[in-house]
Amino acid sequence: MAFATLTVFGVGASTAHSHPLHTTLTEISLAPDGQLQIVLRAFVDDFSAAVAGHSGPMSPPIATPTDSAIARYLGGAVSVSDAAGRRVALAVVGTRRSGDLLWITLRAPVAGGATGVRLTNRVLFERYDDQVNIVQTSVAGRRQTLLFTKRDGDAAKAI
Repeated sequence: MAFATLTVFGVGASTAHSHPLHTTLTEISLAPDGQLQIVLRAFVDDFSAAVAGHSGPMSPPIATPTDSAIARYLGGAVSVSDAAGRRVALAVVGTRRSGDLLWITLRAPVAGGATGVRLTNRVLFERYDDQVNIVQTSVAGRRQTLLFTKRDGDAAKAI
């Protein structure tokens, strides 16, 4: 069972072409300072190609994008809105590469905590029709898992 779980989330992947599942994993929690902390994990080759504006599969290795390029891409692919429906600014506060995986940490200031906050996650939808973005939230003692697919379009989901 552990092997199957690791394979689904791509931990066992070793090359750009060895991950037939097109997924990202995002974990959202409320930081001690009241901001949302968003940690997104994606395959570096897919994510880097998307940031560079490539829509199809890429074969040569691609360098890890800069924080500013990541921020521009995620600014269009991920949106957080507060309880009043206002879009909240996302800030990239860190990136870490581990083999084929890229971990990106974002912060989003939300007034009044996470109550009424909504999220849209369209990461890599421009690359893969079967892209699935898994979002796990842990806010105010409540855990949930949200799935975003290309069919969802711009639909926002409550976290």
